Amino acid sequence: MPSNKSGKYRLARVMRTTLLALALGLAAATVYYANEVRIARQQTPDLISEALNRYGTELTLADLSPARKAMVLAIEDPTFLHHRGVDLTTPGAGMTTITQGLVKRLYFPDGFRPGIAKIRQTLIAQYALDALSSKEQQLLLFLNMSYLGNANGKPIDGFANAARHYFGKEFAALTDDEFLALLAMLISPNTLQPGTTAHAERMQRLHAYLVGDIQAASLLDVEYNGKQRGTPAEEVLMVLLRLVTEANPT
Repeated sequence: MPSNKSGKYRLARVMRTTLLALALGLAAATVYYANEVRIARQQTPDLISEALNRYGTELTLADLSPARKAMVLAIEDPTFLHHRGVDLTTPGAGMTTITQGLVKRLYFPDGFRPGIAKIRQTLIAQYALDALSSKEQQLLLFLNMSYLGNANGKPIDGFANAARHYFGKEFAALTDDEFLALLAMLISPNTLQPGTTAHAERMQRLHAYLVGDIQAASLLDVEYNGKQRGTPAEEVLMVLLRLVTEANPT
């Protein structure tokens, strides 16, 4: 039988090998993501210009009243005006800020697939898009390019188009409740269509949340139903994201 000494030697060798592999993997990941951020920073001005040309600027920030702006931020991104693209702290904020949502559309031309791509999305949000564009410009893009479902297989992009499609009126003519109905869709545009039971239930929660009758229980409690924690995979991902970003909203 092997001696205790030889067994300890093999264990130490395995540990050294494991630590070396982890260190090499971390170094490779650091180089990869640093390069992705570098490329994203180079692309950012052109991507914003292309988005403004493609989606237009039918809506301006002047079309968003202070009250409706407050609704947007309360529901979609409570610390938007203060964070650096990422917020993994504020209850109800979820794992996607307005900035990160824009990153999905601007930097992932073939579509965004949840999972490990979240790391690239988050790094670009903080170190490229938010670093190189103003909050006002981001809100302008949000108003005009947010995905709000589809009609006959064609995407409905922007709140002006959504107002016409779902309510048959121009954006300026929307009531506050109709505007809220569009905001309610954003977490799942293809399933939370106005008129559906799921959408009506979300509207009830949003009304209660906005008047202070309910509060978010955790970062991931975006539906205000008391959710305390994410899945094990989500919790691990949030740990990784906090390690690679400055996720404190202040």
